[in-house]
Amino acid sequence: MKQETPYVGTEDFEELRNNNDIFIDKTEFLSQLFGERFLTNEKTYKDKVLLFTRPRRFGKTLTMSMIKNFFELNYADPKDKSETEKLFNNLVIMKDKSFCERHMGEYPVICISLKGVSGADYIEALTSLFNIIGDLYKDFEFLKDLNLASEDYSKLSRIIKLAKDGNTIKFSDPDVMNNVVLLVKSSLRDLTSYLYSVYKRKTIVIVDEYDVPLQKAQAGGYYNNMLNVLRGMFESVFKTNNYLERGFVTGCLRISHESIFTGINNFSIYTTNDEAYNSFIGFTHDETVQLLKNENLSLRENDVMEWYDGYNFAGARMLCPWSVLNFCTEARESSDPVNFAPHNYWVNSSGNDIVDICITKPNAKDSMRLQNLLKGDSEIIKETEFTSYPEISIKTGFDIMMGMMLHTGYLTVKSVRENGDLEVKIPNKEITDCFRKRIELLFSDNNTQWFEKAESLKNALFKNGKDEVQALINELLINFVSVRNTANESYYHGFLAGILSITLDENTEIKSDKESGTGFSDLIIVTDSKKISIIIEFKKLEKGENFDDVCSEALKQIEDKRYAYPYEQKGYTIIKYGIGFLGKECMVKSAS
Repeated sequence: MKQETPYVGTEDFEELRNNNDIFIDKTEFLSQLFGERFLTNEKTYKDKVLLFTRPRRFGKTLTMSMIKNFFELNYADPKDKSETEKLFNNLVIMKDKSFCERHMGEYPVICISLKGVSGADYIEALTSLFNIIGDLYKDFEFLKDLNLASEDYSKLSRIIKLAKDGNTIKFSDPDVMNNVVLLVKSSLRDLTSYLYSVYKRKTIVIVDEYDVPLQKAQAGGYYNNMLNVLRGMFESVFKTNNYLERGFVTGCLRISHESIFTGINNFSIYTTNDEAYNSFIGFTHDETVQLLKNENLSLRENDVMEWYDGYNFAGARMLCPWSVLNFCTEARESSDPVNFAPHNYWVNSSGNDIVDICITKPNAKDSMRLQNLLKGDSEIIKETEFTSYPEISIKTGFDIMMGMMLHTGYLTVKSVRENGDLEVKIPNKEITDCFRKRIELLFSDNNTQWFEKAESLKNALFKNGKDEVQALINELLINFVSVRNTANESYYHGFLAGILSITLDENTEIKSDKESGTGFSDLIIVTDSKKISIIIEFKKLEKGENFDDVCSEALKQIEDKRYAYPYEQKGYTIIKYGIGFLGKECMVKSAS
């Protein structure tokens, strides 16, 4: 459906439908959520709890909201389904009259998002989690006026009261701390029992962004404490809970079943590498083509596919809804929709910790593998299931790091090898641009660590410290990842010129490819106040060449072309460098 000014980013299904915002109809999957799956020719089973892992900004929250709105009963009048029918009018699921009659508006639904659970320490994060649970309980405060057992009434009232007090919970008291932890662990399961006691129906439980608290906990140093709380909460509500109808969980990372969902029966995980539900979350290629047609933007199809296409979800060609919708909205509202330039909408939609660590990873082999990805090539990695949320640090293995980038949307699967290994690549121009923007920020004078390395290199050049210059350039080459091609001499020229340019002051000038003597020198750095001139010639090793000969050739070219002549005439001290490069390595020779 079409809307003149759609609101991008709506995560509430009811709001989206009432506002007539753009909606790609995924309701056909609702019946599959309650369907049977074949184990053998004779036996079938039903998914009791389903975990969907998808990259950020792919519409996980909206999908869970759609599930909630379809299945949730009218608590004031369970027989009245008119509002639900209105919300889903003209959508595909309504054609399945038998399924709608049996399931639409028939279940209590608990829906909680853990996206906002965070804190600098465990106490702050636990308070955040408890208050979110408290807000959920406040939504069900009407149960206090219904037929609840006195014990249930007391517990429900206690959580609501504590939540209303907010941050006044006295966690410094060990008894209070232990009681709050116990309340959190049992909160969702208890709520299903309260709902069953009133409505005599089992509850659907939805947990959105289950892994966010663990990401925050890892960064804050309280991972084990948070894991203990969440594991207890999930086991309580999803394991042997007689009041549970179905459970739906979403997140980015696939944290292993044994780590956080221990012993939960019929627990099924659906990642981007699983064919079942592969087009459930996100826009397919065909859906995007139809959307562009509806929005009178069909002429922009090639641009949209170049920038936002490229995700492979077990054979389904997928695009990120956030990016596509933002482009459609801005292009249509621009003065020239046909020529409106695609933008990177995904770059600042979440944290960049993973990218930062990958870009600055000090292992030369890993750096080259990442460089290959940025050049458009693919790399082979082993599929990773996280037994715990891995520490994001420079010590993290390449396969684990790339696995995290795959789950979070920075990479996609190109193919699956016979042994189960994954061939991965960067999906599209938008994600490549994410890397480029992050690189520009990390390797600028705003980055203290990077600036200090560049400053050390400049000082070493002026001291004629050949060995130090070589060591620093090699270190910078290993740590520096560029979206540019490293196959030619100009890359290294631009690389070193870019590094040194951020250290320049009013007394220092850098000249690149400027005429000097009888030719054009690669790089000249001049400090007039100290009357020193640095002359650098670069050479890239070709097949059969060695570093020693190439560096000597570079120094000879400086002499033969008399690059130093203008500065010799002024009485400057001249320091000459011949630098040979190959991949992420260099050798330096100097003369004065």
